[in-house]
Amino acid sequence: MQSGHETTYWPYKGGIATLAIKDGNERETIQYAEDGANFKIASSVSLTPTAAAPFVADAFTDTKDGRGFTWGGLSHFVNAGKGDKRHSIIARFDCDLSLDYNEPAFKNTGVWHKPEVYFAQGVGSINKHPEGRGANKKH
Repeated sequence: MQSGHETTYWPYKGGIATLAIKDGNERETIQYAEDGANFKIASSVSLTPTAAAPFVADAFTDTKDGRGFTWGGLSHFVNAGKGDKRHSIIARFDCDLSLDYNEPAFKNTGVWHKPEVYFAQGVGSINKHPEGRGANKKH
C-alpha cells in the first residue's frame, strides 16, 4: 500500500484484503493482494468506519479461501456529544464484504449531505485575515 491510516486486513479468497480508512491518496479504498503483499485498489468506498475492528470468522483458521465478512464489527467515534460534554463511543458497523451474501443496500455509494455540513467546515484562518487569501504567507 502507498498510504493510509487506520487500515484493517482479512483473508479473502486466496489472498488478503484491506480497507484503507483514512489519509493519503488511497484513503477510502478496499484493496486486494493475491500474494498478501502487493496490494491493488479493488474499490472506492464511502462512510468508512473509524478504526474498524471487523468480525472475520475465518481470520485465524489458515483458510485458503477467505470468505470475507458481513456484519462489520466495532468502530469508534471520538466526537460524540456536544459542547463540553464531548465523549467517545464504540459502535457496530455493518457491511457486505463477503463472498457468501449480496446486500444491494450496502452497495449504494451516493452519500449526500445538506449544504450546511460543508459550510460548517470553514476555511481556517484565511477568512479571519483582512487580506484574505494568502494571508498566511511570510513577508
